[in-house]
Amino acid sequence: MSDKKTYNIAVVCDPLFKMGGAERQLMRILETFPQKTLFTAYCDKDFVRKEFPNITVKTSFMQYLPGKFKLRYFYQLFQPLAYRSFRFKGYDAILSLSISFAKFAKGNIPHVNICMSPPKFFWDKEQRTLVDDSNFSGINKALFKFYSFFMDTFLESIWKKWDRDAARRTDAMIAISNVVKDRIKKYYDLDSDVIYPPVEVKEIEKGSKNVKKENWFLYMGRVETYKGVELAIRAAVDAKVPLKVAGIGEDLARMKDLVKELNAKGLVKFLGYYSDEEKPVLLAKAKALVFPTIGEDFGMVPVEANAAGTPVIAYRNGGVLETISERNPKTGMFFDKYDYKELSKIFKRFNIREYKAENCRKQAENFAIEIFKYKIKTYMEDILDEKKDNG
Repeated sequence: MSDKKTYNIAVVCDPLFKMGGAERQLMRILETFPQKTLFTAYCDKDFVRKEFPNITVKTSFMQYLPGKFKLRYFYQLFQPLAYRSFRFKGYDAILSLSISFAKFAKGNIPHVNICMSPPKFFWDKEQRTLVDDSNFSGINKALFKFYSFFMDTFLESIWKKWDRDAARRTDAMIAISNVVKDRIKKYYDLDSDVIYPPVEVKEIEKGSKNVKKENWFLYMGRVETYKGVELAIRAAVDAKVPLKVAGIGEDLARMKDLVKELNAKGLVKFLGYYSDEEKPVLLAKAKALVFPTIGEDFGMVPVEANAAGTPVIAYRNGGVLETISERNPKTGMFFDKYDYKELSKIFKRFNIREYKAENCRKQAENFAIEIFKYKIKTYMEDILDEKKDNG
């Protein structure tokens, strides 16, 4: 390919209103390609102005729906139509980043989808974030019941067929881990290529220099039911080891009540929201990061912990098996039974002297931003060069 050729890539993403792993990956995609326009079904304009200040966002009719953030689970019904409504005149290809419906975007140009995972509310119900209406109140409780009414019916079968057809219309799929690659094959019967998400390894290494270890374990991330925070808290209390919980989420109030119930105030400390500047220091100070999540698609926080020179204690499941090493270089350890007593045993026998910070950092470098940018740019160029060569 001539170095003078620059392809114009239309970047499409799921609704944009909060910061998470997908949004951080989206930032790096937008840095990789020169255009400054992003397509999404709807967004929080204040969030976009703050986190994506130099990007123009094109939204669909869903931007004008009332209560779109509060009622977002119900409004998922409209997302396939929203993404099909976009037009991509003047673009050479579509690159969508999706865990739900951004892959429905369609045009007469090549379409590559980065699949965070096939939608779990269709295909992996046991791993859904929300499995019943206990986390809702008011109108959202009623809407969740309405939504649940047609699950496991012919209507759900139609939706699953639409989702599968949309996946199979893409020209290529990229999985964010081998775990997701297997799901894509299982549910869509498609082969995919693995490109790991970008992790801010260098920034974390820089921000964690000369930070001394302290004698406590750390949970970092969203405080949600499916993240396993309760397991970590119960294990820490059982082992009588200090645990700090960094993060916020819908399950935070319940976890605070649990600590009171266990009479563990002082042993378990909630740090609340943490900034990007605070993250490296917290990770570096911790004796180890505890990652008790089941079925994580990739898991950025364990890699970030390694980048800060900190080992990881994780449940032997999901994408973390591809990022954390139990052997040389030893960067963490796994527990096999999802039970707080099992994790408690790990806490009791954990020995920080078995780990070297430089080994952890070296392992994390495999997932650096620069590697991701090179791979995704080359991947898109190869797709378009192949199309050009084939006429």
